[in-house]
Amino acid sequence: MDPERLKQLEQAEEELRRRRERGKLAQRAFRKRRNKTTRDKHDETQRLKEAISKIVRVARHDDRPELVKAIQEAAGVTGLDEQTTAKLYNEGRTQAERTAEPSQPSSGSRHILPMVGVSSTELGTKTQGMPLSIGTRMGWVLKTQDPAPLGRGSDVEWTSTRLDYGLWFDTSRFIRADKPPSDIIPYLGKGMHTFAGRLFWACGELLLEQCRRVELYEHTNPRKAREAQEVIWNMVQHSKPLHNVRYIIALAEARREFRDRGYIEGNNPAGEIDSAFILQEQVMNDYKSKGEDTTGWLSPMAVELELRKCLSLESSRRLDRVLQIWDSNQVEGPLLDMIQSLIWKLAASYICFGDGPRWRTDRILALFSGSTHTPEENPLL
Repeated sequence: MDPERLKQLEQAEEELRRRRERGKLAQRAFRKRRNKTTRDKHDETQRLKEAISKIVRVARHDDRPELVKAIQEAAGVTGLDEQTTAKLYNEGRTQAERTAEPSQPSSGSRHILPMVGVSSTELGTKTQGMPLSIGTRMGWVLKTQDPAPLGRGSDVEWTSTRLDYGLWFDTSRFIRADKPPSDIIPYLGKGMHTFAGRLFWACGELLLEQCRRVELYEHTNPRKAREAQEVIWNMVQHSKPLHNVRYIIALAEARREFRDRGYIEGNNPAGEIDSAFILQEQVMNDYKSKGEDTTGWLSPMAVELELRKCLSLESSRRLDRVLQIWDSNQVEGPLLDMIQSLIWKLAASYICFGDGPRWRTDRILALFSGSTHTPEENPLL
């Protein structure tokens, strides 16, 4: 085997391990940010509740239905129930009636709301209850506009009864992610044309093809749909963190999208840089909690390394030539057929680990020792 190629594969495997470690660090940092965001959001919501409670008390002099309704809606957004709001409102009105002068205003007069030292931006905070997706996306955020400060440019000494409005909008959902997920970096560019790259993308295509079969035959041929579902389930059933099949499919779609387009749409929750490594760490923790071995599995790059150990230097070079001109019409015959057959045989038997496919080491060694025995069985020899 070519020592230089072997060294390159070992370096690439080491780089992948380093990236995996960085993914773990990124996950811990993300958890800290998420916890801080949750605490900040809780405090922010609490302040909003207190502000609305203050508005309720201040508005006790005005019983116009539209004002009461607006206050109730604002209270509902923050989680204040109607009974609490009504109690605050009634307490304020009762206290006002007790302290009011006995003389009644004339029929031509009107009650005036005093100036309130609460700007509309204090009501325009983020709302609670929005789900957090994986990574840094924080759901929809309430954005408000604050026109002129209350009372500015006017001699009228009462506030508008209209609570400022907002739009539910999160611009990050429409921002394209132009950085590739860390787990596919070794399989992009020149890496796509290696044996490991061909194998990695074949596994992703197989998963998405089974998804298409499920959708295609769901109503017309339930038996074929079930068979496709079983293939998908066999990939993920070994570890509980992988049982969210929809997310696994989203991972595959996001990676193919980046390979084909060079970016991932911002609304794909599985398109973040460390999403696959986070899931892979959960799988490893699940294995460790069950006392199962986590070292007996090979990634696509490790599979290629084992294959090349079985080949001579000349055979390894022939393999490289075939992989480089794979998509052209310049190569055909038993050599191409053998490589394609080997890749699809491996793709049909892989197990998902979140950050890519895996194969048991003993089965790979058995497969390669059997398929590289004689020149009749292996045109590479």
